[in-house]
Amino acid sequence: MSVKDVLQEIMKTDGVDDALIVGRDGFVIEHVGQLQADMIGVAVSTVIGAVEAMGRTTEKGNLFEIMAEFDGGTIISAPVGNDAVLGVTARQGGNLGGIRFAVKKNIEPLKRML
Repeated sequence: MSVKDVLQEIMKTDGVDDALIVGRDGFVIEHVGQLQADMIGVAVSTVIGAVEAMGRTTEKGNLFEIMAEFDGGTIISAPVGNDAVLGVTARQGGNLGGIRFAVKKNIEPLKRML
């Protein structure tokens, strides 16, 4: 199984529009979907870094996931080890519980691949 295979598996979850893996430098490693991945890659990486710093400052421990809800849908981001970030975009009304489960289920396999 490859990184792209894992992303395609996540894409099967109801409501998912895009799934991507980006390096901590913001460069896209792999992407599945219609999104302009390069545009969001840097943003996903930057946000994860900022939220991780906030967690350290407040002594809340390690970050598992960020979920940002917008008028038109949701973006879920999760660190994949120390070097990469998983980003998933979902349309409004998507199955957020199922998407969050798919993200959590696939973090460890992605860590092993990267």
